Amino acid sequence: MFNSFFAACRRLHGDRRAVTAIEYVLIASLIAMVIIFGVTKIGRNLPATFNSVSSEL
Repeated sequence: MFNSFFAACRRLHGDRRAVTAIEYVLIASLIAMVIIFGVTKIGRNLPATFNSVSSEL
């Protein structure tokens, strides 16, 4: 059992595709977090902005 596990680890050690996939996942998750933060921040301030514009009109 351990021999097959170590053999699989040796095969994956030289494979750089997994590292690239992990990097893309990390970048995509960072972008998603920035988008979620931005939408949340804008969404909370948007009603106040509309109210101030409507009161000025």
